[in-house]
Amino acid sequence: MIKKNIAVLCGGWSEERLISLKSGDSVYKCLKENGYEVTKIDVKTANEAFNEELYSKFDLVFILLHGRGGEDGDIQKFFEENDIAFTGSNSQSSRITMNKIKTKEIWKNNNIKTPEYFIYEENFQIDNLSSFEKWVIKPNLEGSSNGISFYNNIEGKEDFEKKINLAKKYDDSVLIERFIDGKEITVPIINKRCLRPIHIIPEGEFYDFDAKYISNKTKYLEYAIESERLDILNNLVIHAYELVGAENWGRIDIIDDGIDYFLIELNSVPGMTETSLVPKSSHLSGISYLELLESIMDDALAKKA
Repeated sequence: MIKKNIAVLCGGWSEERLISLKSGDSVYKCLKENGYEVTKIDVKTANEAFNEELYSKFDLVFILLHGRGGEDGDIQKFFEENDIAFTGSNSQSSRITMNKIKTKEIWKNNNIKTPEYFIYEENFQIDNLSSFEKWVIKPNLEGSSNGISFYNNIEGKEDFEKKINLAKKYDDSVLIERFIDGKEITVPIINKRCLRPIHIIPEGEFYDFDAKYISNKTKYLEYAIESERLDILNNLVIHAYELVGAENWGRIDIIDDGIDYFLIELNSVPGMTETSLVPKSSHLSGISYLELLESIMDDALAKKA
């Protein structure tokens, strides 16, 4: 690409601030080392971020704000209204995909498999969960596996309420999702092209915050899959991506139970740290980290042109 003046926007005020800073550091370092005019902008409040003058000299803002403020459509809407070019999905799609429940509703209504679920409400009847043995309780509007726990039907109401309260520390809206026993995989999408799927094998019960960002025992393998099933998976992922209006880049998390693919969620601003899944998948796909960044930026600028 013709080298532009790039702002790497990171930090933010969500629970994922520290991960965002790591993503920002990685992207900034790569672009700087490869001759780009690039500035890292660490915003700590909404007032800092929603300031048009902050972005006046840049050709493109590379959004690496994770969670609230960065993936919920707010910063995207601000950039759209002020005619500022940015990476990632538009504001409407970002608002949808930040909301796990809304995303699942769209997929379900279009015959894409996603685990059965309930939305927790006051006076929720725990008997509703009797149809399956194990459930995942998670905040609706939160990332990095914050506030997630498992509930088994044999545990009873007291344990259930404790796990609901854990999720509520992060969001008032709580999703109760059927646990699917299978392989946890993820598929990044760059400009409507699927990269190689990654099979995630955490040491513990699931791919939690520690497994993502701290542990060196989490295994990341290229997903061993026959070509016919890979084609089915990639077509499914692109269809699901387009249904929620996603653009430019993202990542969809999936459980493969050996028969079906169950889509869990879409990340519109995935992590870009050294241990993040998108760079790992890019490497397996024969795409360098710089080529990955340039592909995202080229597409974002073309969209704006």
